[in-house]
Amino acid sequence: MSTIMYKFKSGTSFESISMPGSTARLFDVKRAIVKANKLDRSTGGGMQLEFDISVKNAMTDEEYTDENMILPRGTRIIVQRLPAARGQGLLARIARADAGMHSGVAMTYGNVAAAENGFYTIQSTREDDDEF
Repeated sequence: MSTIMYKFKSGTSFESISMPGSTARLFDVKRAIVKANKLDRSTGGGMQLEFDISVKNAMTDEEYTDENMILPRGTRIIVQRLPAARGQGLLARIARADAGMHSGVAMTYGNVAAAENGFYTIQSTREDDDEF
C-alpha cells in the first residue's frame, strides 16, 4: 500500500490516502480525494457543480497536469478546487471512467478507417472455393 499525503490549499494539516501498490496514478488520487471529502455529493438535492482539482507538489511547488502521471508513495501534494465548465470537470471524468469510457485519451482499436466510414469489409486470406 502506498500513502499519498494531501492538504487543501486553505488547510493547515496533511491528511493521508492509502492507495494499492507502491505508486498511484494522479487521476486515482484525485478520485480518492473527492470520495474521502464527499465532494461528489450535491447539497440540498440540487445539481452538483462541476469543478476541477489543481494538484501541486508541496515540496517543489510543481503543478501536476497530466492525470496519467505516476506519483510515488509518500508524495505530499497541495490540492485546490477550481471551477470547470459543465461536463468538463473532474466529476464528469470520474463518471466516464467508472462507466468504462475513456477520458480524453485517444484510444484506437481495430480498423480505425473502417470505423470512421461506418462499415467493415471482410476479405478472406485464403483462396478457398469451399462453401459452408
